[in-house]
Amino acid sequence: MLALAATAAVLPACSGVVPPRFEAVGVRSGEQTDEGLVLVFELEATNDNPEPMQLQTANYTLFVAGEPVFTGIRSPEASIRRFGTQRIELPAVIPFDRALPAGTPEYVISGTVSYLEPGRLAEVLFDSDVRVPKTSLSVGGIIDFGN
Repeated sequence: MLALAATAAVLPACSGVVPPRFEAVGVRSGEQTDEGLVLVFELEATNDNPEPMQLQTANYTLFVAGEPVFTGIRSPEASIRRFGTQRIELPAVIPFDRALPAGTPEYVISGTVSYLEPGRLAEVLFDSDVRVPKTSLSVGGIIDFGN
């Protein structure tokens, strides 16, 4: 057990895996009820590694005009091909009783995304919660409410 812990402590320094990068590419309206609206934020995830990378869990908060309006946890349900990109979607539910600015307010999505590094050992360490690599998520843009 001590050897496993020592190995896990050394892995972050020598894994050589570059974390995925994220870029906002759009936002669209999703479902709508009398209570609220779903906004779907489209992101592009980039993998700069020679092996495919599986995204696991996104923990994120949506800020509109500087105010937090939604916090969520979502599985991006995506694998990024080697040296490639993959479009992912992160939803946010906005209740209508929440006062949002009209026009085109700025938004920021901030949080973390966990991912599975390539290799059997990385998978075993991930599954046993010994090593769960995460990277920061910080993207933004504008929302056009059409008002």
